[in-house]
Amino acid sequence: MFICVKMSEKNDEGLCMLPLQRKQALLTYLARQGAATMKELSDHFGVSEMTIRRDIQLLEQENRVQRSHGGVIYRELASGGEEPDLATKQAHNVDVKERLALYAAEHFVKSRDVLILENGTTVSRMAEHLSAFDQLTLLTNGMDTLSRFRPFVSERHAIICCGGMLREVSGTFVGPVAEQFFAEYHADTLFLSALGFNPEAGFTDPNLLDTQVKKAMIRSAKKVVMLLDSSKLGKRYFSTVAHLADIDVLVTDEGISDEHKQLMEESGVELHTV
Repeated sequence: MFICVKMSEKNDEGLCMLPLQRKQALLTYLARQGAATMKELSDHFGVSEMTIRRDIQLLEQENRVQRSHGGVIYRELASGGEEPDLATKQAHNVDVKERLALYAAEHFVKSRDVLILENGTTVSRMAEHLSAFDQLTLLTNGMDTLSRFRPFVSERHAIICCGGMLREVSGTFVGPVAEQFFAEYHADTLFLSALGFNPEAGFTDPNLLDTQVKKAMIRSAKKVVMLLDSSKLGKRYFSTVAHLADIDVLVTDEGISDEHKQLMEESGVELHTV
């Protein structure tokens, strides 16, 4: 039986595949992306979620992938580092994170902006440096970001927090409700972070639910600024947040290697070292 699938939104011509060919294409896609939801795979390959689930079940039996959090993870990445809790992340590289947050607020924010701040421990620190601006609208899915910006909310500023399921370990709201929330708004700038980066997988995080919300944030913003301390460069977790082509600016510290500097320059990403 042949099944005609559409390989990508940019390709108008469908490609007919045998189930075995589609299974290999699935594996290749997951190896490149790190992880995906069933809906994402269904949309990408142009087949039903039921068909995708059957393919994934076969791949799981072969120990090539692992189902997790409503999606599927490429097996090589499924054994990646465990997600540290929020307190642990907040205590790591405090001085560097503070410098990056202050720099980002001073250089990429202006009055009347609509901003998205996720809940990374570097990005959330930006909230404390936004009081000098006027008429900001801040969108977030993070409890820490919300609490840091709350003292400044008045007639001068507004904050809108999404709903969804609360992940205690990250202090973030996730799930379809959170994803749909960001789809409804159009922001000037998104400030984003991740727990790791390498050239193959891009910017990565440990949890697929958080990753899906961050992808929704990216789609909602005109400009994406990634804040990442250099200790995370070279690390990889199982779910890709973004690739270099998805971001406009990287703000990091002087610990970045020459190899990574060259990679950013060649990719067209605007690099700022603080």
